[in-house]
Amino acid sequence: MSIKKNKKIVKIKATILQKFISQIFQKCNLSKAHADIVSNGLVNADLRGVWSHGVVRTSVYCNRILNKAAKPKPNIKFKTIQKNIFHVNGDNGIGFITSNLAMQKCIQAAKKFGVGIAGVYNSNHFGMAANYLEQATKNNCLAWVFTNASKALPPHGAMAAHFGTSPFAFGCPTNNKDNPFILDMASSSVARGKLKFAAQRGDKIPFGLALDKFGKPTDDGAKAFEGIMLPFGGMKGAGISWMMDIVAGIFTGANHSGEVKNAINDFSGPANVGHFMICLKADLFQNKNNFLKKMKYGINKVKKLKRAKGFDEILHPGEPEYRKMLKNKKEGISLTPDIVKDLNKLSDQFKIKSPFSA
Repeated sequence: MSIKKNKKIVKIKATILQKFISQIFQKCNLSKAHADIVSNGLVNADLRGVWSHGVVRTSVYCNRILNKAAKPKPNIKFKTIQKNIFHVNGDNGIGFITSNLAMQKCIQAAKKFGVGIAGVYNSNHFGMAANYLEQATKNNCLAWVFTNASKALPPHGAMAAHFGTSPFAFGCPTNNKDNPFILDMASSSVARGKLKFAAQRGDKIPFGLALDKFGKPTDDGAKAFEGIMLPFGGMKGAGISWMMDIVAGIFTGANHSGEVKNAINDFSGPANVGHFMICLKADLFQNKNNFLKKMKYGINKVKKLKRAKGFDEILHPGEPEYRKMLKNKKEGISLTPDIVKDLNKLSDQFKIKSPFSA
């Protein structure tokens, strides 16, 4: 779903935006180190063009903390199951922090033992899964990242929201460490957050993405957000969503089966989101250089295939986002008026100078 063009769209350098967002989270009582983790994750999503998981969500995470539904200073605990397997109690901290630290442990274990695994529970929404995949690929590791989420999708054959729009995410290094193979896709037809933020802007959404709470097709983002998301590929997307709930929820000890609390509007208690991560070093079975040569060969061979009508070139998963990142680093991140307005409200609330003020 595209953003409507608006003459009032603001462009801002990523470094300036990151510093501002970090200051906001520090005012929410996060340490500077943890505030930087969250702000870097949000700004990185905007750099990659994944605006639905970018700074538009700043107030979402602040609200969870201010409403005491999440802890600003969690006591995150790592239990070593095996020398390379960890069970992580996030202590109701922001998901960016628990997931970042968990992936760091996985990378360290993978470098030493070939494989690192972490199961996280008692966490919160962790933003864009690609953030953690990039941690791994920059360290010459392959990784899978799973999470569950609040109920939004129906199981195949049902007409009620039950499982989350949880992403299926995989990352792999290539010869260009800044342009890894990144597959990060929601199990729904579109990221759920886009519906909420479309509603805030008064934008209509295409029919076919969601149903309202009565099971009727809708182009109203607010009704869709409160209703039922439709999975991609019918039973296939619905099946992946169920799998995510098992792997990231039941298996890790987190909430599951429709019991994860909504990050945006349910402050009744901890969300208890679960994450699961697997990290493998690229040279586990062969020399790293051989692996990267084969990756280059495989990508180049695909790019030389006959192109479908309407395509000028073939890109590997993650490459469109990489190109968007290069453009946004050079030209600045584009923010729509509603996002700027929301961030300015936070700057007023916390008495921080806004980079958007005249």
